[in-house]
Amino acid sequence: MGHALAPALLDRYLARTGYDSQQTGEFASPDRPDNLWQPADGPGGSDFGATGEFIDRAHDRSLQLWLSQHSRAAAAWAGAMALAGGALAAGAARRR
Repeated sequence: MGHALAPALLDRYLARTGYDSQQTGEFASPDRPDNLWQPADGPGGSDFGATGEFIDRAHDRSLQLWLSQHSRAAAAWAGAMALAGGALAAGAARRR
């Protein structure tokens, strides 16, 4: 939303803070697997997913992801809520 309202301002902010906010002051272990040339999967090809230094800030769910994958359900739910709100407003107007 911020990018739609002030894209140049947001670009300047991210240029100043984006790189440093993804870094830590700690050194990486030299034995740490990397994924530069192939995935850093475990034995047998198991996928570890997104893990690392910032895993404590991660969330298990994403409303934005769910809405993008279930747009019809979200539209139906929003329509049902709009109808319910309209019915409540009409009922309140009749009582006056």
